[in-house]
Amino acid sequence: MKLSEKMIEAGIAVGNVGAPKTKEGIISELVDLAARIYGLDEAQKQKVLSAVVNREAQRSTGIGCGLAVPHCKVDCVDSMHVLAMACRDGVDFNAIDKEPVYLLFLIISPENTAGPHLTALSSVARLAADAEVRQALIDADTPARFLEVLKNAENKYA
Repeated sequence: MKLSEKMIEAGIAVGNVGAPKTKEGIISELVDLAARIYGLDEAQKQKVLSAVVNREAQRSTGIGCGLAVPHCKVDCVDSMHVLAMACRDGVDFNAIDKEPVYLLFLIISPENTAGPHLTALSSVARLAADAEVRQALIDADTPARFLEVLKNAENKYA
C-alpha cells in the first residue's frame, strides 16, 4: 500500500509555524481537519479524537527522529484516512527520544481492519527512516510538494 494513495492535498498541513505547541493541540487540529474534509459530524469527530487521545495515553506515538504517527481504529469511518502535518517549530509529543516532533501522520482506520492499518504504520516508519525524506517533507512549502516528495520516496523504496 502506498500512503500517497490514501492522502489528499486538503489533508496535508505544511509550514505550520503557528500550529498549537502541545500534543493535545496538534492532535485536535489534525482531527478537526479530518472532520472537515471527510464530512465527519460532531459525534464522529469526538469519537475519533477520543480514540486517538486514548491511544496516546497508552504510549506516545512519537517514535523518534522528529516523527509521530497518532492513529486509531473507529467504527464511524468506512475507509482509511491518512493526514499529515509538518510543524517547523516542533512540538513536545513525549516522543521516545525526548526530542520535538516536526512531522506527523494521523491514520484513522475502520475498526474492523487490521492489516491495512498496520501496513500504513509500517509504511510511515519505513519512509521516515530516511533523514533526507523526513527533512524534505518538513520543508515542503505546499501540500502538492509534500505529496510529490512522498511519492518519490515511495517509488525509491518500492
